[in-house]
Amino acid sequence: MEIQLYPKLATNSRKAFLKVKRRYGRPYHYKPRGDLLERLSKETGKTIDEVHEQLLRERAILLKLKGIEN
Repeated sequence: MEIQLYPKLATNSRKAFLKVKRRYGRPYHYKPRGDLLERLSKETGKTIDEVHEQLLRERAILLKLKGIEN
């Protein structure tokens, strides 16, 4: 599995992408914004659903590499 979409994210999107906990230790559930999904869909030629699934797969891989449980 290759990381394709993470390098195309902006700084704030990257921070949200790797975030695991919210304030006071509550879990954070990553949900990409619609405009991000549309932009990545246009850039890669994939559908919005394919981009969303790819982002979730890449997030799981990166969190696993960092040693963080998802």
